[in-house]
Amino acid sequence: MTFGYSHGWQECRLCYTGAHSISLPNNWMLHNNPGYAGSSNPSTLILGFSKGANQNEIAIQGAYDQVPFAGMRDRLQQLLVALDLMPTDRRIDQMLTAHEVEFGAASLVRCSLCRKKGDHYVTSGGLVTEGFRVPEIKAIIERCAVTFLSRPPESLRRVILLGTNRIYIQKTMALFQHLYPDFSRVNEVAFQARGALWIYVAHPSKANGSFQAWQAAEPGSSAGQKCIQARQALAAYC
Repeated sequence: MTFGYSHGWQECRLCYTGAHSISLPNNWMLHNNPGYAGSSNPSTLILGFSKGANQNEIAIQGAYDQVPFAGMRDRLQQLLVALDLMPTDRRIDQMLTAHEVEFGAASLVRCSLCRKKGDHYVTSGGLVTEGFRVPEIKAIIERCAVTFLSRPPESLRRVILLGTNRIYIQKTMALFQHLYPDFSRVNEVAFQARGALWIYVAHPSKANGSFQAWQAAEPGSSAGQKCIQARQALAAYC
């Protein structure tokens, strides 16, 4: 079994020196709670950026099966249906358990990365792209990618990357191009590497105001065009 592709909480402390959480420059913090959901030999891997606030709140309770994509599972299912990757009669909750055989789900940063703003910590929004500008945060992102993505399961055929922000695509594509010698760009939202097709899609967070336009593949909108390109890549390469 490939390291880090077993359902449940993961054992990884590469970024820590004994503490459960570490403080980083510019009010950043990293919590040690890495996890993975689904098949140990997935053909499709769903990859977010890092655990959000909803997932962290549930993670404190200890039970893992309810953590992945908590608060956005319905929209994640809609996303997979829009890409013709999931039949409408399947339940997303079943897909995120140890009984799953096709799908896997995790995040680029397996632990929870957050930043303090005022009296609270944020886990989404501009944080995702801001991290690439902080050397210490960028190093964590790169270390996590090397650890968990440099040798993905041989069964992997497609990776669904959640997020279509232009800067996020640019920064992560540069990371993957460095990581994979066989990197080959397909279009604005897709590339090939390690025998798999990697596709950027709309993030299913309820805070994503362009999700509906992406899901409907509206040709007159930027979000819709990205959905069309994702479907084209899937049709051509999978």
